[in-house]
Amino acid sequence: MFQLNPGSLAMIIGARTPAGRRNIGKSVELFSLCHPGERFLNPVNGVMTELPPSAQRPLWLVTGDVWSVDNQHGFAFVRPEYLMPLTPEEAPETLDALMLD
Repeated sequence: MFQLNPGSLAMIIGARTPAGRRNIGKSVELFSLCHPGERFLNPVNGVMTELPPSAQRPLWLVTGDVWSVDNQHGFAFVRPEYLMPLTPEEAPETLDALMLD
């Protein structure tokens, strides 16, 4: 089963804003699903960041060769429905099982 999990890879397949559209087609690493009003340490720039409490939904903080809405390189916030997982959750177990056969 394909799921979005921190540390896994995904491809950005959609965006609502012009700034986000330049990231479509990029592969990214999922860092964390951030909820409105949640504060966290941005892994790219080391700055304490808060997803505004007025945000309408949780967004994934992703890292990679992407751009944020305020033109910072290395991270972006993306809606879950605009991310396509690139690897199944059980990939290591599946590969191990194939190698033992």
